[in-house]
Amino acid sequence: MPVDAVGQVAGTQSLNEQSAVNLDEFLRIFITQLNYQDPLDPVDNREFITQLAEFSNLELSRATQSDISDLLEVNAVSQSLALLGKTVEINGQDGAVIGNVSSIRFSQGAPLLSVVTGNNEIIPDLSPSEIRIIRE
Repeated sequence: MPVDAVGQVAGTQSLNEQSAVNLDEFLRIFITQLNYQDPLDPVDNREFITQLAEFSNLELSRATQSDISDLLEVNAVSQSLALLGKTVEINGQDGAVIGNVSSIRFSQGAPLLSVVTGNNEIIPDLSPSEIRIIRE
């Protein structure tokens, strides 16, 4: 059973929070807009409500994206820990190599596996996505 995107999760980038507009900035911009509006052609309340609803949806989307990223990281850790002690098949330089996952370490949030082959050779720092087959 191939293990796919487990190694890719740690590289996932969240939205750039420095460029994100928060609610205070939105309200400040809106108040400035009200201060400088044409008194003969004022801003329609429906337009403000629409903008506020869109902003609320954007904030909710950002929070959901952040939660999903957190879940993906937890899932990657869980999948990696499940590989500990398992016999796996990976691609070696001379073809398929079979060994046991002996340890897991994390580098910048990404799981890296060490596999001990039948010849007691240690293959360090394998991404879980490099595993072709998991054998029981």
